[in-house]
Amino acid sequence: MATPSSAGAYNNLAPTKDGPWLHAWHDPVSNIRAHSSCVRLVDLNADGSNILLVADHDRKMKVYKGTSVVSEHQLLEQPVSLCVFYTSLDGGGGDSGAPRTPAIGIAGGAFVFIYRHLRPYFKFTLPPIALDAQDESIWVEMTSDAIPVPQGLEMLARARDGGATLSSWSLDLMQLNDENTQRAFVQSKKGIPHKQQTVVTCMETMRKDTDAEDAVSSLVIGTENCQVLILDPSGSKVVCTATLPSPPAILSITGLYDVEWRIVVGCRDGKVYTIKNGEKRHDAVITGTVIELETQPNSIARIDKYIYITTMDAHLLCYHIKGRKVFSMSLPAPATNLGVVKLSRNRVIEALIVSLSNGEVRIYNHKTLIHSMQLDDVVTAMRWGKFGREANSCAFIGRNGSLTLKMMSRQANLEKTELNTGPPAEQDIPLKVPKKTKLYVEQSEREVANAVTMHRTFQRDLCRIRLTTAKAYVKIITNGEAGVSMGGGGGRGVTNIRMNANVVGLGPNFLLKVTLTNGGGAALSDLNLVVAYKPEVYKSERPVAKVPLLLPNVTQLYEVALLCVHPEGAADPVRIVLVNDKSSVPLYSGVVQMPMSELAEE
Repeated sequence: MATPSSAGAYNNLAPTKDGPWLHAWHDPVSNIRAHSSCVRLVDLNADGSNILLVADHDRKMKVYKGTSVVSEHQLLEQPVSLCVFYTSLDGGGGDSGAPRTPAIGIAGGAFVFIYRHLRPYFKFTLPPIALDAQDESIWVEMTSDAIPVPQGLEMLARARDGGATLSSWSLDLMQLNDENTQRAFVQSKKGIPHKQQTVVTCMETMRKDTDAEDAVSSLVIGTENCQVLILDPSGSKVVCTATLPSPPAILSITGLYDVEWRIVVGCRDGKVYTIKNGEKRHDAVITGTVIELETQPNSIARIDKYIYITTMDAHLLCYHIKGRKVFSMSLPAPATNLGVVKLSRNRVIEALIVSLSNGEVRIYNHKTLIHSMQLDDVVTAMRWGKFGREANSCAFIGRNGSLTLKMMSRQANLEKTELNTGPPAEQDIPLKVPKKTKLYVEQSEREVANAVTMHRTFQRDLCRIRLTTAKAYVKIITNGEAGVSMGGGGGRGVTNIRMNANVVGLGPNFLLKVTLTNGGGAALSDLNLVVAYKPEVYKSERPVAKVPLLLPNVTQLYEVALLCVHPEGAADPVRIVLVNDKSSVPLYSGVVQMPMSELAEE
């Protein structure tokens, strides 16, 4: 293992065991914290020797040449993505004969900082988001003291409830509880233009008219307000915009801007969308091909007409560009990175390189596993390309801050399988199938001979079960013992009402005491408690009691007076029904057995 001080040369390249990799360098204490979008391999000085650029999470851009850090540059924002592109204003090439040097774009917050020769050159600011008309007018009135701050807060709350999208100023103001603090916040915004700024979520590059390494290219930016922006080569203005249903998180770009291009976008709603160029040059069209995933994607790669996606549930998926699923493969651990390995031999060979959360790095040719390698650390960032003067190199950054450089052997063959990827060995082991007994054979013959009769018997019994179930359901609904779904705005749950009834008195005057308890989670309103009886036996002046509100877990008492009018004081069951205007089925129904009544004295 080499140390960072061993600048200028790598270790003696040694092949890993039974694999195509050559170990170049490993530094376990490089203290790098970055993800793949912030790592690039680039020929920064146009001398044919590529260096490693890393935008670290500690807001520093580190430049590695060979095995040492040659410079560090402080960044103004937390980096989201680092891209290298050649602008049309680079001052190189052409008649001057000067070497073409790339520009560096680092996205952070609402800005893209562009560096040339490792020095700050230009800052691109994302276009502001259009404010809601209600939100903007309320802030104009509050900052001009036309309305008091409490009234403005009420108006903002009504606008929010009405579906308006509030600005960050409004959201910050509504989080303050103290009235003096709210007034001070509004006063601090006087004289400041009210703007709503978005932030960058992802960034990649798109070449303009040729597929060369030093071709003029443009930045493609994904923003938090669900937009994908394509800048001009100078990085100073937006030339094409596409709006997606969800904020983009991953970009994979193929094609040329002046010819034909496609952008595969993984969004936070768990779907993958495709954007392509329209009929006009600056048009972007979202195709109808939408790939819906079961879990969130964490990496996307594109090879030819296939889209490869790794998801958070440890799967590698492959889809055709038209949205048809080709295959799904289960991985031994969730993937952390996905990239494309390109080997230029007699023809260009492309394969997938996948890093897993268990420290394993795998190479796939389509769905065939070519090689597996185990590293000492979990890979959080990975970048394939040219490093130094070696064309086939890969930089791995570990979770613990380690940096590993490996190179692909010139004899590596990514078209043949170096591991056994055929059927598992268990497939050749015969199953222990029990021998067929005489009883089993006779039973099989009987089923074959009486297949029609057995099927008819099965259908008849199935119809009987359905009929019995329907009768039981009708009986439950008729008796009011089933849970009833409240219609209208209250129809989110099933009522759970408990009722208890007691009869007080010996007759002919009875007092029926009914207690109601709402065991559900929502309050019930506009109920009626109805006492149903035979008019030749009982009489009541108020057989219907109004229940205006029945709160959860609160017991309420209602009394109904009954008079026995039967000349012999006969007893008859009385039914108590709880009804609601929103349902044709009683919410609850119960029967009270009334006692014999004493005869009235003459």
